[in-house]
Amino acid sequence: MRSPLYRLGAFKCAFALAQLLPRPATRKIASALAAWSLRRSPDLRNILRENLAIATGLAGPALDVMVHKNLRCFCGMLADYFRCAGDRAERASALVGQWDGWEHLAAARERGKGTIVVTGHLGHWELGGLLLALKGLPLTVVTLPEPSPELTRWREACRHRLGIGTIEVGPGHDFAFVEMLRVLKGNGCLAMLVDRPYAGTGTAVRQFGHHTQYSTGAAMLAGHTGAAVVPAFVLEMPDHRYRTVAGPAIEMENGPLRDTMQANVQRIADTFAALIRQHPEQWFNYVPLFSDP
Repeated sequence: MRSPLYRLGAFKCAFALAQLLPRPATRKIASALAAWSLRRSPDLRNILRENLAIATGLAGPALDVMVHKNLRCFCGMLADYFRCAGDRAERASALVGQWDGWEHLAAARERGKGTIVVTGHLGHWELGGLLLALKGLPLTVVTLPEPSPELTRWREACRHRLGIGTIEVGPGHDFAFVEMLRVLKGNGCLAMLVDRPYAGTGTAVRQFGHHTQYSTGAAMLAGHTGAAVVPAFVLEMPDHRYRTVAGPAIEMENGPLRDTMQANVQRIADTFAALIRQHPEQWFNYVPLFSDP
Protein backbone atom coordinates (compact mmCIF):
# COMPACT_ATOMS: atom_id res chain seq x y z
CA MET A 1 0.00 0.00 0.00
CA ARG A 2 1.32 3.44 -0.93
CA SER A 3 1.33 5.88 1.99
CA PRO A 4 0.00 9.42 1.43
CA LEU A 5 3.31 10.55 2.97
CA TYR A 6 5.24 9.02 0.05
CA ARG A 7 5.88 12.29 -1.77
CA LEU A 8 8.71 14.78 -2.14
CA GLY A 9 7.44 17.34 0.37
CA ALA A 10 7.19 14.74 3.12
CA PHE A 11 10.63 13.36 2.25
CA LYS A 12 12.21 16.82 2.48
CA CYS A 13 10.52 17.52 5.81
CA ALA A 14 11.63 14.17 7.22
CA PHE A 15 15.18 14.77 6.00
CA ALA A 16 15.31 18.21 7.64
CA LEU A 17 13.90 16.86 10.91
CA ALA A 18 16.40 14.01 10.96
CA GLN A 19 19.27 16.51 10.73
CA LEU A 20 17.97 18.62 13.63
CA LEU A 21 17.04 15.95 16.17
CA PRO A 22 19.17 13.29 17.85
CA ARG A 23 18.62 9.73 16.69
CA PRO A 24 16.68 8.57 19.79
CA ALA A 25 14.16 11.37 19.24
CA THR A 26 13.60 10.54 15.58
CA ARG A 27 13.12 6.87 16.51
CA LYS A 28 10.45 7.83 19.04
CA ILE A 29 8.65 9.91 16.43
CA ALA A 30 8.89 6.94 14.05
CA SER A 31 7.31 4.64 16.65
CA ALA A 32 4.41 7.05 17.09
CA LEU A 33 3.97 7.23 13.32
CA ALA A 34 3.76 3.43 13.17
CA ALA A 35 0.98 3.33 15.76
CA TRP A 36 -0.90 6.10 13.94
CA SER A 37 -0.59 4.27 10.62
CA LEU A 38 -2.09 1.07 12.01
CA ARG A 39 -5.01 2.95 13.56
CA ARG A 40 -5.63 4.91 10.38
CA SER A 41 -5.47 2.00 7.94
CA PRO A 42 -7.28 -1.26 8.73
CA ASP A 43 -6.38 -2.46 5.22
CA LEU A 44 -2.68 -2.10 5.99
CA ARG A 45 -3.10 -4.02 9.24
CA ASN A 46 -5.03 -6.82 7.54
CA ILE A 47 -2.52 -7.23 4.70
CA LEU A 48 0.36 -7.30 7.13
CA ARG A 49 -1.43 -9.85 9.31
CA GLU A 50 -2.05 -12.13 6.32
CA ASN A 51 1.55 -12.01 5.09
CA LEU A 52 3.08 -12.47 8.53
CA ALA A 53 0.69 -15.27 9.46
CA ILE A 54 1.88 -17.26 6.43
CA ALA A 55 5.57 -16.53 7.03
CA THR A 56 5.57 -17.17 10.79
CA GLY A 57 2.62 -19.42 11.58
CA LEU A 58 1.56 -16.97 14.30
CA ALA A 59 -2.07 -16.26 15.13
CA GLY A 60 -4.17 -14.29 17.61
CA PRO A 61 -2.44 -11.91 20.08
CA ALA A 62 1.05 -13.12 19.13
CA LEU A 63 0.40 -12.16 15.53
CA ASP A 64 -0.91 -8.73 16.60
CA VAL A 65 2.28 -8.14 18.57
CA MET A 66 4.36 -9.06 15.51
CA VAL A 67 2.33 -6.71 13.28
CA HIS A 68 2.98 -3.76 15.60
CA LYS A 69 6.65 -4.64 16.01
CA ASN A 70 7.06 -4.91 12.24
CA LEU A 71 5.69 -1.46 11.50
CA ARG A 72 7.70 0.10 14.34
CA CYS A 73 10.85 -1.41 12.85
CA PHE A 74 9.95 -0.11 9.40
CA CYS A 75 9.34 3.45 10.58
CA GLY A 76 12.54 3.35 12.66
CA MET A 77 14.52 2.33 9.61
CA LEU A 78 12.93 5.12 7.61
CA ALA A 79 14.11 7.57 10.27
CA ASP A 80 17.64 6.21 9.91
CA TYR A 81 17.42 6.50 6.12
CA PHE A 82 16.64 10.20 6.34
CA ARG A 83 19.44 10.62 8.87
CA CYS A 84 21.92 9.29 6.31
CA ALA A 85 20.43 10.53 3.02
CA GLY A 86 22.00 13.06 0.69
CA ASP A 87 25.30 14.55 1.85
CA ARG A 88 25.08 12.80 5.25
CA ALA A 89 25.87 9.35 3.89
CA GLU A 90 29.00 9.03 6.04
CA ARG A 91 26.66 8.62 9.02
CA ALA A 92 25.64 5.22 7.68
CA SER A 93 28.93 3.58 8.65
CA ALA A 94 28.51 4.70 12.26
CA LEU A 95 25.21 2.81 12.44
CA VAL A 96 26.81 -0.53 11.55
CA GLY A 97 27.92 -2.73 14.41
CA GLN A 98 28.83 -5.86 12.46
CA TRP A 99 29.93 -6.75 8.93
CA ASP A 100 29.26 -10.33 7.86
CA GLY A 101 30.03 -11.69 4.41
CA TRP A 102 32.05 -8.95 2.73
CA GLU A 103 34.37 -11.70 1.52
CA HIS A 104 31.55 -13.09 -0.65
CA LEU A 105 31.17 -9.77 -2.45
CA ALA A 106 34.94 -9.54 -2.87
CA ALA A 107 35.06 -13.07 -4.31
CA ALA A 108 32.30 -12.22 -6.78
CA ARG A 109 34.22 -9.16 -7.94
CA GLU A 110 37.39 -11.21 -8.43
CA ARG A 111 35.59 -13.49 -10.91
CA GLY A 112 35.44 -10.51 -13.27
CA LYS A 113 31.98 -11.20 -14.72
CA GLY A 114 29.98 -8.70 -12.70
CA THR A 115 28.01 -9.03 -9.48
CA ILE A 116 24.25 -9.03 -9.03
CA VAL A 117 23.37 -8.17 -5.44
CA VAL A 118 19.88 -9.50 -4.85
CA THR A 119 17.93 -8.21 -1.89
CA GLY A 120 14.32 -7.83 -0.90
CA HIS A 121 11.99 -5.93 1.36
CA LEU A 122 13.80 -7.31 4.38
CA GLY A 123 15.88 -5.05 6.60
CA HIS A 124 17.28 -1.71 5.53
CA TRP A 125 17.88 -2.12 1.80
CA GLU A 126 18.45 1.61 1.19
CA LEU A 127 21.16 1.69 3.85
CA GLY A 128 22.74 -1.31 2.15
CA GLY A 129 23.27 0.69 -1.04
CA LEU A 130 24.94 3.52 0.88
CA LEU A 131 27.24 1.10 2.69
CA LEU A 132 28.34 -0.69 -0.48
CA ALA A 133 29.12 2.63 -2.12
CA LEU A 134 31.06 3.85 0.92
CA LYS A 135 33.08 0.61 0.72
CA GLY A 136 34.10 1.61 -2.82
CA LEU A 137 31.97 -0.88 -4.75
CA PRO A 138 31.02 0.48 -8.22
CA LEU A 139 27.29 0.22 -7.64
CA THR A 140 24.27 0.70 -9.90
CA VAL A 141 20.78 0.42 -8.42
CA VAL A 142 17.91 -1.01 -10.47
CA THR A 143 14.68 0.71 -9.48
CA LEU A 144 11.18 1.60 -10.56
CA PRO A 145 10.41 5.31 -10.93
CA GLU A 146 8.98 7.02 -7.84
CA PRO A 147 5.35 8.22 -7.77
CA SER A 148 6.39 11.66 -9.02
CA PRO A 149 9.23 12.84 -11.31
CA GLU A 150 10.33 15.28 -8.59
CA LEU A 151 10.78 12.51 -6.03
CA THR A 152 12.57 10.34 -8.61
CA ARG A 153 15.06 13.15 -9.27
CA TRP A 154 15.57 13.79 -5.54
CA ARG A 155 16.40 10.17 -4.78
CA GLU A 156 18.65 9.84 -7.84
CA ALA A 157 20.53 12.96 -6.74
CA CYS A 158 21.07 11.46 -3.28
CA ARG A 159 22.55 8.33 -4.87
CA HIS A 160 24.60 10.29 -7.40
CA ARG A 161 26.46 12.13 -4.62
CA LEU A 162 27.94 8.77 -3.63
CA GLY A 163 28.68 7.71 -7.18
CA ILE A 164 25.76 5.28 -7.25
CA GLY A 165 24.23 4.88 -10.70
CA THR A 166 20.52 4.35 -11.33
CA ILE A 167 18.79 2.28 -13.98
CA GLU A 168 15.04 2.78 -14.12
CA VAL A 169 12.89 -0.13 -15.19
CA GLY A 170 9.23 -0.44 -16.03
CA PRO A 171 7.02 0.85 -18.85
CA GLY A 172 8.84 3.27 -21.13
CA HIS A 173 12.33 2.05 -20.20
CA ASP A 174 12.86 -0.31 -23.09
CA PHE A 175 16.67 -0.30 -22.99
CA ALA A 176 17.07 -0.91 -19.26
CA PHE A 177 18.13 -4.52 -19.78
CA VAL A 178 20.84 -3.44 -22.21
CA GLU A 179 22.14 -0.96 -19.63
CA MET A 180 22.26 -3.71 -17.01
CA LEU A 181 24.22 -5.98 -19.33
CA ARG A 182 26.68 -3.17 -19.97
CA VAL A 183 27.28 -2.68 -16.22
CA LEU A 184 27.89 -6.39 -15.63
CA LYS A 185 30.15 -6.82 -18.65
CA GLY A 186 32.30 -4.03 -17.19
CA ASN A 187 32.54 -6.07 -13.94
CA GLY A 188 30.24 -3.62 -12.20
CA CYS A 189 27.76 -4.35 -9.47
CA LEU A 190 23.99 -4.25 -9.88
CA ALA A 191 21.73 -4.11 -6.84
CA MET A 192 18.07 -5.09 -7.23
CA LEU A 193 15.00 -5.88 -5.17
CA VAL A 194 13.62 -9.14 -6.52
CA ASP A 195 10.77 -10.11 -4.20
CA ARG A 196 8.08 -7.82 -5.61
CA PRO A 197 8.27 -7.78 -9.43
CA TYR A 198 6.24 -5.38 -11.52
CA ALA A 199 3.74 -6.76 -14.03
CA GLY A 200 5.15 -9.23 -16.53
CA THR A 201 8.62 -9.59 -14.98
CA GLY A 202 8.05 -12.32 -12.41
CA THR A 203 7.60 -16.05 -12.22
CA ALA A 204 5.73 -18.17 -9.70
CA VAL A 205 7.72 -19.70 -6.86
CA ARG A 206 6.74 -21.44 -3.66
CA GLN A 207 7.49 -19.78 -0.34
CA PHE A 208 6.15 -20.77 3.09
CA GLY A 209 3.91 -23.35 1.41
CA HIS A 210 2.17 -20.80 -0.85
CA HIS A 211 2.65 -19.40 -4.33
CA THR A 212 4.11 -15.95 -4.82
CA GLN A 213 6.03 -14.06 -7.52
CA TYR A 214 9.75 -13.27 -7.70
CA SER A 215 11.54 -11.28 -10.38
CA THR A 216 13.23 -13.17 -13.21
CA GLY A 217 15.70 -10.32 -13.73
CA ALA A 218 18.66 -11.63 -11.73
CA ALA A 219 18.42 -15.17 -13.14
CA MET A 220 18.12 -13.83 -16.68
CA LEU A 221 21.09 -11.48 -16.32
CA ALA A 222 23.22 -14.22 -14.76
CA GLY A 223 22.31 -16.55 -17.61
CA HIS A 224 23.46 -14.01 -20.19
CA THR A 225 26.66 -12.88 -18.46
CA GLY A 226 27.78 -15.49 -15.94
CA ALA A 227 27.62 -12.82 -13.21
CA ALA A 228 27.61 -13.97 -9.59
CA VAL A 229 24.27 -13.64 -7.77
CA VAL A 230 24.98 -12.63 -4.16
CA PRO A 231 22.19 -12.23 -1.57
CA ALA A 232 22.77 -9.30 0.78
CA PHE A 233 20.77 -7.62 3.53
CA VAL A 234 21.21 -5.04 6.29
CA LEU A 235 19.43 -6.18 9.46
CA GLU A 236 18.73 -4.26 12.65
CA MET A 237 20.19 -5.70 15.85
CA PRO A 238 18.61 -5.47 19.33
CA ASP A 239 20.75 -2.42 20.18
CA HIS A 240 19.30 -0.63 17.10
CA ARG A 241 22.59 -0.77 15.22
CA TYR A 242 22.81 -2.77 12.00
CA ARG A 243 24.47 -5.94 10.78
CA THR A 244 25.33 -6.43 7.13
CA VAL A 245 24.69 -9.96 5.90
CA ALA A 246 26.05 -11.10 2.53
CA GLY A 247 25.86 -14.79 1.69
CA PRO A 248 27.85 -16.93 -0.70
CA ALA A 249 26.93 -16.57 -4.36
CA ILE A 250 23.80 -18.58 -5.10
CA GLU A 251 24.69 -21.53 -7.30
CA MET A 252 22.72 -21.03 -10.50
CA GLU A 253 21.82 -23.92 -12.78
CA ASN A 254 23.45 -23.67 -16.20
CA GLY A 255 21.61 -24.23 -19.46
CA PRO A 256 19.06 -22.54 -21.72
CA LEU A 257 17.02 -19.93 -19.85
CA ARG A 258 13.75 -21.60 -20.82
CA ASP A 259 14.91 -24.69 -18.92
CA THR A 260 16.65 -23.12 -15.93
CA MET A 261 14.81 -19.86 -15.22
CA GLN A 262 12.15 -21.07 -12.81
CA ALA A 263 14.53 -23.28 -10.84
CA ASN A 264 17.07 -20.48 -10.45
CA VAL A 265 14.45 -17.98 -9.30
CA GLN A 266 13.23 -20.59 -6.80
CA ARG A 267 16.77 -20.86 -5.43
CA ILE A 268 16.78 -17.12 -4.76
CA ALA A 269 13.38 -17.32 -3.06
CA ASP A 270 14.55 -20.21 -0.87
CA THR A 271 17.59 -18.21 0.25
CA PHE A 272 15.36 -15.29 1.21
CA ALA A 273 12.84 -17.47 3.05
CA ALA A 274 15.40 -18.63 5.61
CA LEU A 275 16.23 -15.04 6.64
CA ILE A 276 12.59 -13.93 6.61
CA ARG A 277 11.75 -16.68 9.09
CA GLN A 278 14.56 -15.46 11.35
CA HIS A 279 13.59 -11.77 11.12
CA PRO A 280 9.85 -11.44 10.38
CA GLU A 281 9.74 -8.14 12.28
CA GLN A 282 11.96 -6.71 9.52
CA TRP A 283 10.07 -8.11 6.53
CA PHE A 284 8.39 -5.05 5.06
CA ASN A 285 5.93 -6.23 2.43
CA TYR A 286 2.72 -4.25 2.69
CA VAL A 287 0.91 -5.63 -0.34
CA PRO A 288 -0.84 -9.02 -0.72
CA LEU A 289 1.83 -11.52 -1.73
CA PHE A 290 0.48 -15.04 -1.63
CA SER A 291 -2.07 -17.12 -3.48
CA ASP A 292 -3.55 -20.38 -2.24
CA PRO A 293 -1.18 -23.34 -1.68
